[in-house]
Amino acid sequence: MLVWSTTVYYELIKYSRMRSVLILLIGLPLLLILLLGSAFDTEIKPAKVALYVADHGEMRESIDRLWNDDAIKPYVKVLDAGSEKEVQDWVREGIADYGVHIPANFSKQISAGETASWFTYSGRYEEKNLAAEAVVNGYLENANMRMAALRTLGPAASEAFDDDRSSTKATESPILTHNLGYGDNQGFGKTSAIQYYSAAYLIMFLLYGGMSAAIALLNQRESGTLQRLYALPSSFKANVFGIIAGAMLLAAFQAVIIVAFTTFVYGVDWGGHLGWIALICLFTTAAGAGFAIIVSSFVRSKKTLQSLFTIIVFSMTFVSGGMVTGIDQMIGSVGKFTINYWANESLREIMSNTGLSGVSHHVGILGLIALALTIIAVIRMPKVVKYHA
Repeated sequence: MLVWSTTVYYELIKYSRMRSVLILLIGLPLLLILLLGSAFDTEIKPAKVALYVADHGEMRESIDRLWNDDAIKPYVKVLDAGSEKEVQDWVREGIADYGVHIPANFSKQISAGETASWFTYSGRYEEKNLAAEAVVNGYLENANMRMAALRTLGPAASEAFDDDRSSTKATESPILTHNLGYGDNQGFGKTSAIQYYSAAYLIMFLLYGGMSAAIALLNQRESGTLQRLYALPSSFKANVFGIIAGAMLLAAFQAVIIVAFTTFVYGVDWGGHLGWIALICLFTTAAGAGFAIIVSSFVRSKKTLQSLFTIIVFSMTFVSGGMVTGIDQMIGSVGKFTINYWANESLREIMSNTGLSGVSHHVGILGLIALALTIIAVIRMPKVVKYHA
């Protein structure tokens, strides 16, 4: 046990000094998650609207009711400004995405039967402008239509108009949103884009982390260290498995950093079942390490292992849908023959909070894959530690 723990300790010290490896295994997945999650994000974020209401007439109550309506809160966040100039300044400086100034004579214009309008100021983001304009235009059209009906048909028309509005208010939304392509979720299922890619790239780079174990063994084999270990009065197997355990602890650290960083910085909801997530990461790392050791038992050098294993992991990530959503519609069920598929599906089930029955099924299959690869890796281990070019 002492030999094993000492080997693990020095392996971790070695990895802590390899800054390029840490950047690759931790920094790169975080960057990819941010880029792809943001690029394909379909979640509507409220437009910040700077609002100044100078009107204190009979329409003021209706105006306040509009901007405090719960129906528009998913699309618009109101920032109360103190003047028209402040509205303009906030939009110009980027504090607000859109500006609205309601003039003091708005109620008088409506009462006089004139076509009333508000002063609006567009910001730099077109989608934010569209959301705010939908709210503004919807209200103004309603107000002008109501006054036109009142002038033309009298009070009875106004009452009928009110009854119609109240009967549809509970079911109507001021803004209707739809996406083209795969549907409203852009093919990400019940998860958001950033959740989808967080799961995909966590698994992908955990597999690369598992490769560190095979690379460490090949490094020591090529340098002759493994041969010298035979002459030491200690367990050779303890040293070898200490090297592997060190790489797996590095992968565990990698998983903790990625999950914690994406949770607190990117706002990714991992579903709360940390025990299941830890088990998935453990099985994935074990499967990756076992698979890398199997591959290394057939190759002559570290560079060959890195090239071949990188191609394999990249291909598994691609066919499992980790890079292109809906890829299964083109290639069928090929992805089910990869480690990534079962690990990704497990994480997405947890993220979507659809129950643990599906999670246990996917995790069970992932565990069987990890066990099979580990057994084969143990069988092939002598080829790794004793092979000579």
